Amino acid sequence: MKLRIIIAFSLLLITQLSFSQEKKWVNPIIKNYGRILELEKVDVEPDPNMEYKILIELVHKLDKPESAAFAATNVARLINLHGVGGVKPENLKVAVVIHAGATSSVLNADAYKTKYEVESPYAPLYKELMEAGVEVIVCGQSYSMYGNKVEDLMPGVKIGTSALTTISTYQLKGYAFFKWE
Repeated sequence: MKLRIIIAFSLLLITQLSFSQEKKWVNPIIKNYGRILELEKVDVEPDPNMEYKILIELVHKLDKPESAAFAATNVARLINLHGVGGVKPENLKVAVVIHAGATSSVLNADAYKTKYEVESPYAPLYKELMEAGVEVIVCGQSYSMYGNKVEDLMPGVKIGTSALTTISTYQLKGYAFFKWE
């Protein structure tokens, strides 16, 4: 009898633990990328009344051209993390400056497929980010030095004189700065 009670109690405890450990993934703003956990309790969260101005420098390599680098998809996570914290999309001003090894990620779908012989995992990601108001800017110096042509640029992507001047300009406009490789 004691053994049955112990087994029943153990099963109840295990069941309870598994339900309490259940995680809820959400994508509040960028629907197809950057899923995050909605946490029950946090002590520090974004201020939903603030305007956030964020500049992200992407310099990752395209070692695996068939999948988007974590640094690029992390832009969606950053936006979704602010969204789950109650920040409205109109209060998120996000700019991404892309250069160095990441430069070819902004090639349009046809040019990317020609260069890497795979579909671009970046085209749908950057399109969704831009539809959410993210400015995607490529370093004109890197884009040119990597042998890319202006006509091969993904629609909506802006060309900056350089990453250096774009970063200094946005920082002087009050943007918080992140560099992701």
